[in-house]
Amino acid sequence: MPTKSFSAQNSVSNLSASDDGQSAADTADAGASNISRRSFIGRAAVISAAGVLAPSLPASVQAAVGRGHFDDDDSIPESLGQDFSRKYQRNVFDTLHSKDLRKKAFKARLKSAEAEYQIDIPPQPNNGDELRYPNKIAISTKGLQHDANGHVLPDSYESFLKALKTGKHEDFEKIKLGGTTKLAGIQGPLSASLEGIANSQLAIPEAAPLDSAELAAHHIEVYWQALLRDVPFNEYRNDTNNELVLAAVAELNSLKAFNGPKIDGKVTPETLFRSTASYVDYQADPSGKKGKYVVPDGSLDGPYISQFLLRPIPTWGTIASQAQTRPIQKAGETFGATYEEWLALRNGQSIGRNITLEAGRRHIINGRDLATLARGSGPTYLHVLQILTSAPNASNPLLGGVGAPLNPANPYKNSITQDSTASSFSTAFIQGLLALAGAYTNRVSYYQNWYVNRRLRPEDYGGLVHKILANGANYPIHPDILNSEAVARIYKQYGSYLLNSASNVGAPTHPGYPSGATISAATPITLLKAFFDENYVIPNPVEVDPNDPSKLRPYTGSEKLTVGGELNKLVNNVGFGRNFNNFHIRADISASHSLGEALAISLLRDQRYTYNEPFAGYTFTKFDGSKVTV
Repeated sequence: MPTKSFSAQNSVSNLSASDDGQSAADTADAGASNISRRSFIGRAAVISAAGVLAPSLPASVQAAVGRGHFDDDDSIPESLGQDFSRKYQRNVFDTLHSKDLRKKAFKARLKSAEAEYQIDIPPQPNNGDELRYPNKIAISTKGLQHDANGHVLPDSYESFLKALKTGKHEDFEKIKLGGTTKLAGIQGPLSASLEGIANSQLAIPEAAPLDSAELAAHHIEVYWQALLRDVPFNEYRNDTNNELVLAAVAELNSLKAFNGPKIDGKVTPETLFRSTASYVDYQADPSGKKGKYVVPDGSLDGPYISQFLLRPIPTWGTIASQAQTRPIQKAGETFGATYEEWLALRNGQSIGRNITLEAGRRHIINGRDLATLARGSGPTYLHVLQILTSAPNASNPLLGGVGAPLNPANPYKNSITQDSTASSFSTAFIQGLLALAGAYTNRVSYYQNWYVNRRLRPEDYGGLVHKILANGANYPIHPDILNSEAVARIYKQYGSYLLNSASNVGAPTHPGYPSGATISAATPITLLKAFFDENYVIPNPVEVDPNDPSKLRPYTGSEKLTVGGELNKLVNNVGFGRNFNNFHIRADISASHSLGEALAISLLRDQRYTYNEPFAGYTFTKFDGSKVTV
């Protein structure tokens, strides 16, 4: 494969469209693509404006449609009469530049489509575990039929695999399920997106294989998260006396393969369960198998919870603010801690128990609270937009928004005669992009989940650990997990080695690598970093009052909390909320950062072809710390 095939994903993030709207498609060799502008125009011209309007308008009216004040021929056909003539004259200003705008819209769509098409498909490496283990123990098979050992039944798996291969709706309907729980989003990745890059044009590092030390280390971290669900985040500090926090830090430091954030080469209480992003490292390995882990800017600063999950949500057009207090799940509640419940969850069957809520509401103070947030829709990014755009409350610093300025590149930022309204470069415009990103993030994520990796989830991996340690089974997993202090503590507390969940339905019914919820955070967060000044220091930062978690108090730490840093932190909060449920591991969350970011950049790049305003491009910081201009 030529170099551009696997470097395209990196280079695409750094593309900056020129001010005159020229694209790579304008200069690309016509023979390099199976499609051309000429052939595209030829096919598109079959559907003409007259053809669309013909059934409902007479020919004389068709001739007038689209004519405007500056058209080549602005005469009024006499056959239309005086009444139509007066009406037409009143509307001529409604059709100014009509021909130009139609052409501009078509060219924008064409240039965008050609530019995206020219990006080659990068390598999509698979770790080979599906073929390596005939009993499919390394593959996510939740919702399918399993035997008493939790191994997927061959007939059920074959029906599932056939549907993936054919992509036919009728074959998906014939998949043999183990219960009533349906498979999540399995056909979604086969949809074609009209904006942004195609699902297959984005890649993540190869998933760590079943027997690797890295996979063991990531699961040991999640075992510690299960143990620490009810420990407040304010115990995650370097002077803590919390025995569980210190034990978790000690074991993670003993694991050579652990690639979470560190200070001077060491995991500390203040880096515990904090953010990393992973990117395909094409320089180290052109095959796209290797990844590199980085710590996003600002994600280690200040409170564990992002300001955007703490601050009240200002309501547009009113003074009132909504405190972000949330339901409280009963402390210590777990699901899937017994083998019977674990097996039922694997088959997609109900275990007959529901989540128990305690009285009252509070801000997020621990992993269980974060797990509750992440099981639902997570933060609404329109709420984040409200917090960014609303002014601070002068009389009460704990209320109001942060009043973040727009990105300095916004062409309306310094205009003396114009506002952008909702057409472009405004908060209403970015609001539309945030909504658009919602569907596309799942398509990108589920493509990797279903059609590339299909890697098992922590729920599955914990079952292997339990069967080895409790029943003497023989599975090829790394000894680090079998000798783990966290695993031993889980057994002492729950009587099994299973990785229990805070969710009564266990993990979702799609594979685990990457995390769809985290991509659904990383994409809109990248859009917001582009649209606002990411270096703006948030005024009046807050933290949860440890004496009354239904209230906030001023944060008085020494770090300056920026818009970009707190947005980066928010992505990890959503991702590790999933991990506190036992839905994912660090690798899933980290890969989702870069995948969602690349999707957002492609959406922003497509918009460049539509603007009328002079625009040099948004410059902002990626999760890996590099600058990009789009």
